[in-house]
Amino acid sequence: MKAEKIFSKTGTVLSLAIISTLLWGSAFPCVKAGYRIFQVADGDMGSQMLFAGIRFFIAGLMTILVSLFMEKQEYKKDVVRIWPVGGILLVALVQTCLQYFFYYVGMAHVTGVKGAILNGSMAFFCVIIARIFYKEKEKITGRKLAGCLLGIAGVIIVNLGKGELGDGFALLGEGFMILSAIVAALGSLANKEVSRNMAPVALCGWQLTLGAVMLIVLGFVMGGNLPLLEIGAAGWLLLLYMSFISAAAFTLWTILLKYNPMGRITVYNFLIPVFGSILSALFLGEEMWNVYTLSALPLVCVGIYFVNWKK
Repeated sequence: MKAEKIFSKTGTVLSLAIISTLLWGSAFPCVKAGYRIFQVADGDMGSQMLFAGIRFFIAGLMTILVSLFMEKQEYKKDVVRIWPVGGILLVALVQTCLQYFFYYVGMAHVTGVKGAILNGSMAFFCVIIARIFYKEKEKITGRKLAGCLLGIAGVIIVNLGKGELGDGFALLGEGFMILSAIVAALGSLANKEVSRNMAPVALCGWQLTLGAVMLIVLGFVMGGNLPLLEIGAAGWLLLLYMSFISAAAFTLWTILLKYNPMGRITVYNFLIPVFGSILSALFLGEEMWNVYTLSALPLVCVGIYFVNWKK
């Protein structure tokens, strides 16, 4: 009960959700930079899966170690009563393997800014899925609908600055990024349900690790290969940082989902394209500073406020 009280406070939710989305936003330029450092070609899906799998395997091990300290008592109780293995495998398949299969292939065919913008549609899918599966608790009120529309409008306006959606639609690029967003929304649902019966950080660690194994196996089957001995210190530092992103962000997100209504947390996904676009512009040199971006940022923030505001 004490943990529920702490992690359901507005200030706690706000700060942890912003930290998580900032970390996830930084992943967009990191993936693009990683493809260059690891010499992964746009059409080399096997190597893309290996890159993703190694990242998430390290992240999973990090998270499991954290869970041993944070959830020592719950860990023991969960082991005694047998963990919901099927549930862990389901979350691993959906939230890590499938989501990042689409994500990593899609990111190879779009810019960091555009990938971040398209990924922002996840929040919209989360609200719809929450309404379908939690009809009593997750009602779409006029205020929540207005907030979602403002957030979506912000995502669209940011995109207009580059005019990229009008340049064509490719299944392996834009299509896979949207599929990744849909699968991520379903993963949030599966995560919330499974976390009811086990410690949330332990769930996060095991689903990342098992999902990573699935990606690595898939990468080898598809003929992937990474020059791990040739990437140098910069490559390994980038890989470790990307693993830290996943360990920290997924852990915080899993905890928030456990102690809060799904719609209250997932709406913060609107911040991911904001952070992702800004960081891609800063670190990859992609152009985005224009009137469209400066108009979209307030819309996203007001949308989040509307969705979370209570009388």
